[in-house]
Amino acid sequence: MGGTVGMRGFLRFSHVVILLVLIGGLVVGGVYWFGASMKAPKEITEPVLNPMAPELEPSLGWLNTDRPLLLGGDLKGHVVLLDFWTLGCINCIHVLPDLEYLEEKYSDQPFVVIGVHSAKFTNEADRESIRNAVHRYGIRHPVVIDDGSQIWNQYGIRSWPGFVLIGSDGRVIGSAGGEGQRKLLDNSIERALERGQERGDLAAERVQYDPDSWVEPATGLTFPGKVLASSALDRVFIADSSGNRVIVATFPDQDGRSSLVQVVGTGEPGFVDGSATEAQLHMPQGMSLDLPRNVLYIADTENHAVRALDLSTFDLKTIAGTGEQGYDRIGGTPATQQKLSSPWAVAISPAGDELYIAMAGTHQIWSIKMKNQFARAVAGSGYENVLDGPFREAALAQPSGLSFSSDGSRLYFADSESSSIRAMDFESRRVETVIGHTVENLQENGLFEFGDVDGEYPQARLQHPLGVAVMPTEDGDRLLVGDTYNHKIKEIDPETRRVLTLAGGRRAGPGELSLDEPGGIFFDAPTGLAFVADTNNNRVVVFDPQSGAFHELKIDGLGSAGALVVQADGAVETPLSLDPESDTELKLNVVLPAGGHPNPEAPMTVRVSSLDSGKVLSQRTMRTDSLPVSVTIPAGSVRAGERVLVELSFAWCESGDFGVCRPANVSWAGQVEPGDGTEVELHASAE
Repeated sequence: MGGTVGMRGFLRFSHVVILLVLIGGLVVGGVYWFGASMKAPKEITEPVLNPMAPELEPSLGWLNTDRPLLLGGDLKGHVVLLDFWTLGCINCIHVLPDLEYLEEKYSDQPFVVIGVHSAKFTNEADRESIRNAVHRYGIRHPVVIDDGSQIWNQYGIRSWPGFVLIGSDGRVIGSAGGEGQRKLLDNSIERALERGQERGDLAAERVQYDPDSWVEPATGLTFPGKVLASSALDRVFIADSSGNRVIVATFPDQDGRSSLVQVVGTGEPGFVDGSATEAQLHMPQGMSLDLPRNVLYIADTENHAVRALDLSTFDLKTIAGTGEQGYDRIGGTPATQQKLSSPWAVAISPAGDELYIAMAGTHQIWSIKMKNQFARAVAGSGYENVLDGPFREAALAQPSGLSFSSDGSRLYFADSESSSIRAMDFESRRVETVIGHTVENLQENGLFEFGDVDGEYPQARLQHPLGVAVMPTEDGDRLLVGDTYNHKIKEIDPETRRVLTLAGGRRAGPGELSLDEPGGIFFDAPTGLAFVADTNNNRVVVFDPQSGAFHELKIDGLGSAGALVVQADGAVETPLSLDPESDTELKLNVVLPAGGHPNPEAPMTVRVSSLDSGKVLSQRTMRTDSLPVSVTIPAGSVRAGERVLVELSFAWCESGDFGVCRPANVSWAGQVEPGDGTEVELHASAE
């Protein structure tokens, strides 16, 4: 929920919605705010003295629009709702459906939502991270990058999410903070439009702008959040989060090649049980495999539910949650009647008698008793902080990843907003912090201690980790961590409490593993391989923690839209003269309009597939601002006469800081003709 900030300190309350009514005047450096109401009125009260709204500084970057939208320019005469958010905040994610509802309801009127991104974490201040979040969450309105929280300070904001409503006369109407404000905002917007009409200062029509377009990756995945693998079952399960699906594939070979088994979910967000082709999910995240029951449990995050996938029939059913967000911090009711709040990960106990849930939305760990199917809170008071102690007295902060110790005595969890790795110890019945900064009491604030520091506790630091996996070794358990906002894989010894970076970095060197906000990690003990959901690169990486070797997971038959067959519709027909017995380098070039260039803030993906067999011959993900790019077809992977499809996807931008970015999905198809060439150039133009 929302909270208060002072001198960049921050305390978020779990239950309380804070409503601030503006009744003062504008002063240098901010706004006077007086009074607070614990009961939201029917509309934001318009004060007697309305100060003019501070301008949205044009020097700051803009996303999802082809130009800055200023209050004194394009937004003149509009009712404007400012949404102050930061991309890792679960409460900010919770209000996105409310904003979408308001945008749709008033789509034919001069009303505009402007997202003001005021970062908490270092990584959240990067333009690249914000752009990815805009696409990951399907945000349709313009976003201004509030560099250094300038706009935040001018408007006197004290919480994420925070809202400011501005009238068509350019004056501030009022402010609200926290979740659950749809009705309040709706009533206030309606009245503001009416008053603008009465005053005669309402714009005749809504401003038009050109938003960014999403680039459909050639990997077939869309911001995958979590991954699970079982060599014993010969399966890999991928939560294709923004694709609203779960991908089931075979366990990969030594080169990372896998075959599609099943796509679960239509791809459209929804809450529907049924067969794999009929069922619907909404932003699925963590998964847990129950081998004795042959079931895969899925944290269906945006549906606020837990789903169970029967692996013999691929039928999906709901076992917890109603599809609506709840705010209960206790539970104790039948799981299918219990409202949940953004379950982000699940883990079945080693005995199979209890399913644990990382309840990110209430900052708790819950469980479902498998015997009676009742759901209840197990750890966490519901207050957001990093306070150790007895299970129900401890304070957690957006738990987002779960993994049991080898002996089942501890449940480790990635406590993302406190940048910590913590554990539920079942013997002592206490929550303990393995790595991270803890507080002594709730008067302190532990949510702003983060960094990228290897070494031992208490100096070691992480930044918003989302994934944790237990890796058994001869010397005891080690923890593999997806250190999400540091773009790295790290190893922790829970006994010595020492952290070591194994791989990663957003811009790793040649031949090294580059990652971009890895959201999930899983370790398959029989093979010694780790599987990483490389979220912003739209791929899964197979990684060997011992040698550092890695491969992209290449899924035969997974089309770019989740189709069972790779298709060549719209591909440029071209001959492919090459020597099938030698490595062949394909050089791909696309002519862009004048001033256009590939956007290095978005991944560029290349996939080469056989249209005859459906096999992926080669796949590569990279970040670059120039063309051409190359990919290699390995020797012996194709034969004369075989038809091959080459797919290239990337975003390209126009010149200038505020240039809108557009998708380029280019493909070539051709029959392999025997020759002695080891290099082939392919050309196309972006439409």
